[in-house]
Amino acid sequence: MSAVSVGTNGTARTAASRTPSMDAGRKLAPVFDQTSLPPLPPKRTPEQVENRYQNIERSRMGLKPTKSTPGITTVEAAATPPSLPSRPPQRPPQPPMRKESTGNARSLPPAEPPAMPVRSALSYGMNKSRDPSVANGVNGTTPGRETTSGPPPPIPVASKPDLSSILATKPKPGVPSQPSCQPVSAACLTCRDFSAPDSHAARFPRDTVPSLDWLATQLVSPFTSPTDQARAIFTWLHHNVAYDIVSFCNKTVKPSTPAGTLSTGLAVCEGYASLFTALASKAGLESLVVSGHGKGAGFSPLEPGQPIPAEYSTHAWNAVKIDDGEWKLIDPCWGAGHVCIRDQKYTKKFAPRHFTMPNNEFGLRHFPTNKSLFHRTDGRPQISWEEYILGPNGPSAAQPVTVYAGKAEEEGLSESSLRPAKLHIPTSPNMIVQFRFGRICEHWDPVRNGPGAPYPYILKIENPDAWGGKEYRVFDTDGKGRWWLDEQSRWLGAKGETVDLYSVETVDGRSARGMGSEELRRAMGRKGMSFGGLAKWELV
Repeated sequence: MSAVSVGTNGTARTAASRTPSMDAGRKLAPVFDQTSLPPLPPKRTPEQVENRYQNIERSRMGLKPTKSTPGITTVEAAATPPSLPSRPPQRPPQPPMRKESTGNARSLPPAEPPAMPVRSALSYGMNKSRDPSVANGVNGTTPGRETTSGPPPPIPVASKPDLSSILATKPKPGVPSQPSCQPVSAACLTCRDFSAPDSHAARFPRDTVPSLDWLATQLVSPFTSPTDQARAIFTWLHHNVAYDIVSFCNKTVKPSTPAGTLSTGLAVCEGYASLFTALASKAGLESLVVSGHGKGAGFSPLEPGQPIPAEYSTHAWNAVKIDDGEWKLIDPCWGAGHVCIRDQKYTKKFAPRHFTMPNNEFGLRHFPTNKSLFHRTDGRPQISWEEYILGPNGPSAAQPVTVYAGKAEEEGLSESSLRPAKLHIPTSPNMIVQFRFGRICEHWDPVRNGPGAPYPYILKIENPDAWGGKEYRVFDTDGKGRWWLDEQSRWLGAKGETVDLYSVETVDGRSARGMGSEELRRAMGRKGMSFGGLAKWELV
């Protein structure tokens, strides 16, 4: 009979029942018989156990010689302790005290040991011993040589250093070792590094400012210099206040307060100036709001023969005391951006030159109502209204050369250095016209202080006979921030045409910064170029 069972793995197996035929070959184990086991050893008596323990104790009392250790002897403890090591020798006795002639005893220090013999450093030389006993012998003489009382050997002059060569390597008084404006950066605001206050001022958006006091503290607290503190406030106004061009063009400007300007973020020149002085005063700086006339948006130079108008006020700016107690004139409104009246558009663009501009140059476009606030540095306490309106060159320069906004400032070029200074250039047949311009400061470095190496510059002339109706002249440069070009006026064009000054920004699709004049001349007419406008003159 068989049965089928299912394991846990789901497979079937067959199990058969056992039958007598299957157990026919099996045998049973023999019956266990205790009498067949070997006898146990006899047990020890108590006396034998006791004797065994006593023998073990005796064996522990001391070593006895055996066959393997026959030479072991018993060492007995010494009756006396071991001797101590010898002591170092005692110091020699101090010399007795000497007595002065007055009889008062005074303890004097012992006499100094004799000085070591002086040895010249030249005696060591290369591969020579530094041990005086080897080089100078026992008595200061060279071993193997006999001392003589004759004159010393002559000094070799072939290796004598040349004094003129040594002095040539020394810095000369008054001449800097390398061209750098760092020594004058503290005095020259144009070259001063204002990256720290400028970046710090951008950290406080207007909508997160709880009060004027809090803002003033936050802006100036990292700086100890009054100049840096004033610069931080100046830069903050650029980031957070926009010119109210709508109210200005619609003639609906209303008086403002510093708190109101902070709340709205809109202001005209008076609002910029008032907020600057409020923040500066709360920060501990001395500052004033200066009102007067400004040659800004809406101003037109006088035409030749036009009468000089009466003095009037159109603008507001600031005077602030900076390092060394110097009063500095600044214009935070013009430094924040510029206005286009024709398009009624305000362009937010940082113009730091309205902070760094020298006071005398600042006065060319700002005339204060209070004549004590010129703060000139040329010794003149003030200039007249007529001199201000006509300009530095008098009536003939009433119409100055047209300068395109932004480009000159970005490249560190001085607008006042542009020549010809007048807008109109006569077309006389035998006249040589010299075009020239330079940097805003002799210390200004285009790489360190500006955007990079300078662009090359060209003069665009209208010429119908030239390809494309235009002709280009390349400016020469001394590499020190001065550019010039001499041209006969009869080659500049006809009356009514213009002459334009451009920067060459790219040549063949690559930046032209650092390109020399000769390299640019070779590329003219052969490679594609892009330009940036700088200034314009008119031919009459």
